[in-house]
Amino acid sequence: MRFVVYICGLFLLGLLIIIGCVNTRTNASIENNKFGKVTEGRLVGTYRGNLPCTDCDAIATSLTLANDKAYTLEYTYMGKSAEPFSKTGTWELEDGELNLEGLDYKYKVETDQLRQLDLSGKEIRGELAERYILRVAN
Repeated sequence: MRFVVYICGLFLLGLLIIIGCVNTRTNASIENNKFGKVTEGRLVGTYRGNLPCTDCDAIATSLTLANDKAYTLEYTYMGKSAEPFSKTGTWELEDGELNLEGLDYKYKVETDQLRQLDLSGKEIRGELAERYILRVAN
């Protein structure tokens, strides 16, 4: 009888060791950063979108980020003026946010898109929130 208790004790001890070694946090690092570390090289390119406008149909927006950290931002007020407005400067990436020299707002970097943040650096909420996105141009 003592032999059976001894074998059962060893079996339970082995089972506890095996269970303790199993990692229950499945892909924790992938969950925290779904598309990998954001690097400046990944941002280079052109992003486009139609931002909301109070006195026109939309603001057609094109943002080009260059390798040398220069940017060109062009706005066209649809239904109001065909003349584009342009702004240039330098850009930098800090903590997943894109800062454009000379602008009061930033962009949150997401997979294949930039989400414009409000003037306090928070995501824009409400029914127009999805219209404050610039997507990678093909």
